Amino acid sequence: MGFFLTTRGWILYLNTLTIFGGLVIYYAIYYGSLYALSKLDVIIFKPNVSDMRGTTGLLLILFALAIVINWENPYVQYVTMGSFSGASGVFYQTEDGLAWMIASSIMGGADMEQIRIVAFSIIPALIAMLGFTFIEGKVKISI
Repeated sequence: MGFFLTTRGWILYLNTLTIFGGLVIYYAIYYGSLYALSKLDVIIFKPNVSDMRGTTGLLLILFALAIVINWENPYVQYVTMGSFSGASGVFYQTEDGLAWMIASSIMGGADMEQIRIVAFSIIPALIAMLGFTFIEGKVKISI
């Protein structure tokens, strides 16, 4: 799989896609891999995540985690380079790139720090809670 997914043609194809389109392909591969490995009992999740609902929940949790730990988004491009321009579209076809796009679209001309908090704190928290709901059927928040 690594051989195919790193070919020049594949990467150039990804560069023609929108942020959302590239991320959908990425997650289709991610989901299919997790689902196949769980069906083969190569990976075992606790609680049992061997059905489609549980796999989707796990994928949402991993999606939320990737928003927080990836640094491949327009905000990082701006902080490090001083501009949103110049990076390939593939650079933004990531969980955090999509979160940034959604937050900045919804919030319009808001301050960049406010968009950062929504994109990288609030959105992943909501997505993770949805993922836990898929797995457990409810979300428990203990304070």
